Amino acid sequence: MELPIPPKLDLMDLPTEMHIYIAEFLPYPDALALKHTCRHFYRLVCTDVHLKVDWLVQRFELKLECPLEQCSFRTDESFCNWRIRRIMERRRWHLECPRVRGGCLVVTGSTCQADLVPTWLKRRSRAKILKTLAFWGNEALIIGMFALALHLLWALLVRYVSRHIRPQIHPIPEDL
Repeated sequence: MELPIPPKLDLMDLPTEMHIYIAEFLPYPDALALKHTCRHFYRLVCTDVHLKVDWLVQRFELKLECPLEQCSFRTDESFCNWRIRRIMERRRWHLECPRVRGGCLVVTGSTCQADLVPTWLKRRSRAKILKTLAFWGNEALIIGMFALALHLLWALLVRYVSRHIRPQIHPIPEDL
């Protein structure tokens, strides 16, 4: 006798009251991300001044980077200036998390997975690479892929010339 397979449930199957209840526990960056997933959550999730201030105070207490200039708290778009966007990007990649047990600052109480961000990338000297990549964005990726393609083509050309064309120019005598 087989057991019946339970129906597959996802987040949208929950009632709206549960969505609101869950969203109330999210810090500002997570609430903002949830808010921009679909129209339903855009209308439900509240990212008001209190949530923004709480997030900045929490960052200040953890001695993490906080914007020192005057922030506009009126809308999410005006609040998310270049400095806030950079902080949220660093948070998304776990670049602020110390490598200790329970040191994850994104998922409280957890330890960042070793495969998320290598430790050599978290060093300050490597932060310049990330800033450059963030500044250039997709252009750096395209240029890098183009350079890699050129390198591979050059290697194939050298291999072809050394195997096929060079023996014809300087044939090896058969009596050796």
